[in-house]
Amino acid sequence: MVTAIRDHLPVLVVVAPLCVSFVLPTLVRRLRLAEGLTTLIAVIGLSGAGYLASLVLSGGGTSTVYSMGGWPAPWGVELVVGSAAALMLLTAAMVSLPAVLFSVNHLSQEVGSSNRAVWFYTLFLLLYGALAGMAVTNDIFNVYVLVEVAMLSCCGMVAARTDSRAAESALTYLILVSLGSALLLGGIGLIYIITGHLNMGYASQELSRIWQDYPRVVRLAASFFLVGLGVKSALFPLHVWLPDALSCAPSPASAVLSGLAVKGYLICLMKVLYNVFGGSLIQQLALDKIITVLGMAGIIAASLFALAQDELKRRLAFSTVAQLGYALLGMGLVNASALTGALFYMAAHAASTAVLFLAAGAIVTATGKKRVSELAGIGRKMPVTMAAFTVGSLSLAGVPLFAGFVGKWNLLLGSLEAGNWLGAAAVIVGSVLCGAYLFPVIRAAYLEPAPSDDKRQDPGWLQKLSMILLGAAVIILGVMPGPFLKLARRAAVDFIAVR
Repeated sequence: MVTAIRDHLPVLVVVAPLCVSFVLPTLVRRLRLAEGLTTLIAVIGLSGAGYLASLVLSGGGTSTVYSMGGWPAPWGVELVVGSAAALMLLTAAMVSLPAVLFSVNHLSQEVGSSNRAVWFYTLFLLLYGALAGMAVTNDIFNVYVLVEVAMLSCCGMVAARTDSRAAESALTYLILVSLGSALLLGGIGLIYIITGHLNMGYASQELSRIWQDYPRVVRLAASFFLVGLGVKSALFPLHVWLPDALSCAPSPASAVLSGLAVKGYLICLMKVLYNVFGGSLIQQLALDKIITVLGMAGIIAASLFALAQDELKRRLAFSTVAQLGYALLGMGLVNASALTGALFYMAAHAASTAVLFLAAGAIVTATGKKRVSELAGIGRKMPVTMAAFTVGSLSLAGVPLFAGFVGKWNLLLGSLEAGNWLGAAAVIVGSVLCGAYLFPVIRAAYLEPAPSDDKRQDPGWLQKLSMILLGAAVIILGVMPGPFLKLARRAAVDFIAVR
């Protein structure tokens, strides 16, 4: 039994949450059981991701290949657990478990009823399974299927609240990302037409041989992938749906959407560009220059937008857009140091932004206050919540000993290695701007006096535990980045090696 589970683990980490998600609607009147099952799947996911990552690390970066139904590629669907997949699986599990813990005994209050909470858990598990699938699939049509599952799940989670603003945000999100889906499917169709393959490895081999016969088709396909997945991952300037969605969604949904969902789309973009087109073709098509410029523009412009926001969750939403710019910058520099920084920073940002959104949700629930200007003295009334918020803020600002610093340091090295001084400047200026829009929240919380009749306090112990776990992850990744950084470095080398 144990041997069978171990042998089929690459597919089980995808199938298990999907299967349980189909069971949960039958438990719509049994919220506690639904919470327990969702928590159990999150724990199992973390254990499975840890085991697969240990296999990759102990094997010197060797990938585990699993053929669905016993049919080898290119005839069958292939799942590959390499360094990038292991890193993504670990990141998804690291954020999902605290998000689930935060929702226990708390979610019904945010979404309006226990029935709606059970449906929320159903969507959460669908998203978790889709993210795991995005991490391990080596088939570009499977990428499309899993991206669509994730998109619909995210749309439902945004609309989980009962107010009209949430419904409007969900509809806007659905319309825009559906356009992105059409472009993504078009790009997949063009690649299949000229290569005859959907498997990334086989498509890459064929594309490297015949791309000069179809240069316009290849450019068009690359453009479709970039724009289609760019809309879904809210890359600047295709981010217009994200601020409303994150500010309206329930707190666990905001944490998962900002921390994981957009990262899943981004890792799909990275896999398609590097595993199908390859680093050399990216440079020959000048995609690297376009991606680098978009990354730098996103870092600076979104940070300036964040400075202008007084609503706390909207400020964090624009911060997410800015931080995604760092990953895009590393993707466009096409060297191992920059890609290492981009991959590690995605994991660091996932934990950091998740703890920020959970803390913001706890503050809004406890106080009813949504604006930064209304948070005076809250640090003394909600010490655990604001301590977690402070840890996340220090990480995103790139302060040493926190996770964000490790990623930004490697991005800075990659920029200098590529001779891109503007990229290095964008990393530094973006970090300063990040401090400029996050540190005032901390200053108001700790240094300004609270109202005399203020009775605010930290949320329940499970909510505090979830924020403590994420805060601890941010600090551990900053002080001892070891396994995560090693996985990111090996994944970067693997991406660069594809020609």
